[in-house]
Order: sequence, then structure tokens, then C-alpha cells
Amino acid sequence: MIAQDVPGLVAGAAKGVGLGHAFLRHVERCHVILHLVDATSIDAVAAFAMLNRELAQYGTGQLSNMLQVVVVNKVDAYEEGKEENSEEGLKMKLSREELKRQLEEEMQHSRLMWVSAKEKEGVNELMGRMAKYVGSVQQTKADAE
Repeated sequence: MIAQDVPGLVAGAAKGVGLGHAFLRHVERCHVILHLVDATSIDAVAAFAMLNRELAQYGTGQLSNMLQVVVVNKVDAYEEGKEENSEEGLKMKLSREELKRQLEEEMQHSRLMWVSAKEKEGVNELMGRMAKYVGSVQQTKADAE
């Protein structure tokens, strides 16, 4: 399996809370984990950190060693002079620079990308990089077999 959406992963998932084990079993079959971070989230960094803790605590901890890419979405909300983003009433919680700094402190790698799905900014680059990462991981696994 190349990709898996894990929308229901909550704190405690590694211990079986919610549908945690079911979701995490699917993630084990993936080649690359893509974290999609909402730039307008109340605490995007805390949510990202929680997900990584659950990945590390599940099973043998192998999920925390899986190749990861962190993608911040809704960068269109950072347009200069724009106090609110395009979603009615939502305001930016952190500046782009502060969000970047906090994510980089939490990440154990340097694969951080910025996109706007709404404006289609950075999406083609993201798809190209993901194809490259997945292909590389697949080749490494095939070579090991």
C-alpha cells in the first residue's frame, strides 16, 4: 500500500483508544507518511506531535522510523495584508515563520513543504516529491528482498 488516510487517529490510539489499532495496522503497510497540517489550526504543532507519539508507541515502534513528509496546507491564508483567511471567520493562529520554527523543532527530518490546495500552489511539486519518495522506498525494499 502506498498511501493511507488516517482521519480518526486520536490520542491513545496506540493503546487501542477509538479505532486506533485498526488505523495504525493500515499505516504499517504504507511506504511514506504524509502529515497534512492545517495552517489555520488552533494548535497544529501539538496535533502533529500527538500523531508522532502514537506512531512511536504503536507495536514495535517501527512506524516512527518510516519516511515522513510534513505538508502545511492553506498557505493562501498568509497573503500579505489579509487578516482572515478564505474560510469564513478563521484567523491565523501563528505566523508562517513561527509555525515553521515550531514544526522544525518537532520534526526529526527536513521534509517540510507548503501548499495551498485551494489555489493549487505547490500541489504539483508535492505530488512529484511523493512519487519520488515512494519509488525510492519501494526500490530499497525490493533490493533488500
